Amino acid sequence: MAVSGLPDGSWWVDDPIDEPGEDLLGRGPFVARAIALLDQIGSRPSSTVIGLVGPWGSGKTSTIRMIAAGLNPDRWGVTWINPWALSGPDAVVTELLGAIRAAVPEKTTAGARVRRQLSRYGVLATPALSMVPVVGSAATAMANEAIQRLTDQGTTLGEQADQVRDALYTLARPTLVVIDDVDRLQPEQLLAVFRAVRVLGRLPHVHYVLAYDQETILDVLSTTPIADKHGARAVAFLEKIVTLRLEQPPVRLEHAESLFNSGCAGALGRASASLSEDAQRRMVEEREALLLRVLTEPRSVARLLAQVDIYLPLVGAAEVDVVDFITLTFLRITYPRLYQAIARHRGGLVDTTDVADLRAEFDEAALARLDVPAPHTGRVANALQRLFPRLTTDPVRSIVAQHRRRGQRRISDPDYTERYFALTSITSEISDGSLVRAIRELAEGRRGMATEDLTMALRPDLTDAHACARTARTLRRAASLSAELAGSEAAVVIPYVFEQFDHLRIPAAGGFGPDEEATVWLAALLQRADGAPLPVTAPDDSGLLPYLLKAIRMAVPEPADAAIARLAAQPPGSSWLADVVRATYEAAWARVQAHTRLGDTAPVEPVSVYVSRLESAFGDAEVDRRITAAVDSGLPIVDLAARLVDIEVVFASGGPHTRIGGFDATAFLGRIGRQRVSAVRAHLDSAAASTRLGALDRADVSWANRRRFAACTLIEALDAGTTEPGRLLPTPPEAQRHPFTSYRPSLLNDGGEPLDLTLQIAVLLPAGDEFPARVHSGWGPSAGTREEVLLAAMRRAPISGWLRARHSDWGIAAEPWAISDADGRHHTTAQSSARAATPGALGLRQAFPVRVGAQLTTGHTAQSPNQQSLLLTVGIGFHLAELDEQHRPAEARARVVPLPAAFTLHGLFELADALVRCTQTAKALWTQLDDQSPPPETALLHLSLTTAEGLPAVIDLSTYPRHGAAVRSQYSKIYQYRYRYRSGDIVAAALRDWLSEAGYRHHEQTILDMWDPAL
Repeated sequence: MAVSGLPDGSWWVDDPIDEPGEDLLGRGPFVARAIALLDQIGSRPSSTVIGLVGPWGSGKTSTIRMIAAGLNPDRWGVTWINPWALSGPDAVVTELLGAIRAAVPEKTTAGARVRRQLSRYGVLATPALSMVPVVGSAATAMANEAIQRLTDQGTTLGEQADQVRDALYTLARPTLVVIDDVDRLQPEQLLAVFRAVRVLGRLPHVHYVLAYDQETILDVLSTTPIADKHGARAVAFLEKIVTLRLEQPPVRLEHAESLFNSGCAGALGRASASLSEDAQRRMVEEREALLLRVLTEPRSVARLLAQVDIYLPLVGAAEVDVVDFITLTFLRITYPRLYQAIARHRGGLVDTTDVADLRAEFDEAALARLDVPAPHTGRVANALQRLFPRLTTDPVRSIVAQHRRRGQRRISDPDYTERYFALTSITSEISDGSLVRAIRELAEGRRGMATEDLTMALRPDLTDAHACARTARTLRRAASLSAELAGSEAAVVIPYVFEQFDHLRIPAAGGFGPDEEATVWLAALLQRADGAPLPVTAPDDSGLLPYLLKAIRMAVPEPADAAIARLAAQPPGSSWLADVVRATYEAAWARVQAHTRLGDTAPVEPVSVYVSRLESAFGDAEVDRRITAAVDSGLPIVDLAARLVDIEVVFASGGPHTRIGGFDATAFLGRIGRQRVSAVRAHLDSAAASTRLGALDRADVSWANRRRFAACTLIEALDAGTTEPGRLLPTPPEAQRHPFTSYRPSLLNDGGEPLDLTLQIAVLLPAGDEFPARVHSGWGPSAGTREEVLLAAMRRAPISGWLRARHSDWGIAAEPWAISDADGRHHTTAQSSARAATPGALGLRQAFPVRVGAQLTTGHTAQSPNQQSLLLTVGIGFHLAELDEQHRPAEARARVVPLPAAFTLHGLFELADALVRCTQTAKALWTQLDDQSPPPETALLHLSLTTAEGLPAVIDLSTYPRHGAAVRSQYSKIYQYRYRYRSGDIVAAALRDWLSEAGYRHHEQTILDMWDPAL
């Protein structure tokens, strides 16, 4: 074949090569050996049949042509028979003898005689062929009998044959008859050729080369009576026909690579394609793992490259990933049934639905049913997983790979999948090339033809789902293609994106319109932008504000809340994005107030989302301060409550619609203060208009109806709180799975004296059901630095502040924190205590009535060895029996209940609150140990209380009624904690539950007052 020798890249041409100089497959030594062998064979008169064996497309014709070109033309006559031109068995003899005749020189006397004798011989030999068996003991006898019965003007066929032989002996010139593509013949034609060659064509100095694929020709022979479906008989028959077998040398891998690389380079060049470093790496991977393991012959390589040459320019090399396109093209032409299955399931292979069933459609057993040969099923299955990561059985790998491919034009990106199957350009969508030109125009501050095309593509008919889907794909692609912009260029493009939102918003779509994809583009630009300021009106535009808030969250690194809080805390001018965040969030706060004052006439706007975003940026405490200050300045409470009513989208058969979801009156009362809400009870009653909560039409999401719903809910909460104050207390989520069941760390150095009361908080980051394990050598700084970090953190910890505050009212002095135990980068324990300031001889319990300890444990989770984990445990213990009412050393150990130094409920609340606020210490430790990885936003909290004598001994609960008198020594609560929660929520919920478990009643109002003094 000429595959490797066509400089113009005409891969559809299947012509063989003629000269050894054109050979790129390294077959020169084989050709030279074959020529020498033929010269040796040609020196003798005996006819020889040579079989050149090789698979289809392996270049057998080119090999024979090179052999023929190497034979001495003055000595050899070479002639070719095209078996495709044979109309039937009778034509075989005519064609064979005619070919031999054509190879004989005309101008010599001996040659002219041979040509005459061959012509006469052919007249008699043609009808005799059907009488001649191909092989067997009867072949010669039957042939002679047939020859004797056929005469021509009194001359028998035998006599004619003898005359031909004599003439050829006299000529003594070897003739080579080449019969190519023998394996393409029908069974009857094939047997006719073999009869002609074996019996009638066995002439002196006449030799044959038959070219065929052995597997194919044996399959054909098995269908004839000769073999009768017996493979061994077919092999034996072929061996009787072919006296000398030559095996076509296989294409070596380096030669196949050369063919593929040169041809691929030409095809990609004609398509104006380019390959990134990653694409080059993947091209090598596909070539080595799949393509050249299956495409082992020049013709198969040529077929693939021809398809690439035809269709890649049509689809557009800049519109797809070239490696994925070539791989899919290979599957299309090599395994048609598999390709049809891929095309049929392409939506499921790239979307977010469950692919468990699809995996079964494309496993190795399924591939075998789709006609993929058994030796190839493993390679093809792996290639499919590379194309479609969702076919992998590892869900994490699948999700990560799928996410990374977005925007890279990969076949697994739903925005590009259809392009691979269209086999032409998709004219209904703007091309990536036009998108790139439009973005470049916008970045340069001008709006040309490409920008006009883009703008038209961003004006869909919002009632047409397909048009909206096309626009959404365009926006996602624009986001990806903007990744190469410089910071100042990205900032210049942002105003254009702002202009598009009004044309993309579908109010009834519930956040699923193309406007959401415009947010993705805006986020991509915010990530890169620098220099030029945002348009002055952008943050203040109520139509743009929700999109800008969402885009900011998408633009910052995870966890978004922590990143936004850091940016909002930076001073002006620190960074472009920090200034945008600050301006946007201040605009959101101003909009909350302005929208609330508009009352029922305000436009539909997600004010509750604004409040939630403000909490993530400024913290709950700061937002609560702002809200209470605004309420005290006249912001209408009931209208503010209406803005915090949840609205949900319901997807029904008739289409999506919105309705009122709910309203957390308890949280609102905790935020505003029950007294403030009670003071406007008349406004609440007026807004409720005597409507029962259950009678409200939740499908009405007008501000008036939201105000009515909030008013009804607040009235119920106020009335219930009067008789059941516990209902107003928070209920943080408790953890169902946790590792704290048997957690008893040794933190406190009690000097061998048991403590009367111990409180402990354990903070596990991130929240999970296992402790940090020694999976690696650890993380964070060296052991010495780690110890210094822990000591510094504990000196600043809230529990140390609580202890220092006891100097005046307890008369104790805090001792310095010191490391008490450490094992490098896994466990580190620090301890402190408080010494009594009273002079005189004191016992150990009197001298050190308070003990404090902290233990830091870091490692990785055993299930996910790359996931860092941190556990901080802080505990405080008290010797209370040796203290008097003023918490000073007593002369004798007290034996009364409660103890003279027992905590009040208010005092215990303050202590527990200081302990819970050590969650912030854990978060700070994470940041100090690893400043590259932001701390998790969720934690698991284990708050516990231990007292040997029971709660009544260590807490003065004498004013509360109690049911039962059982003494319980251990109390604990485990919560799922987010850093936006308030520490008081945890403490209030834990104390309420512990006292209730101990049998106490009517304590809720006291805890409620401590939880929020404004109530």
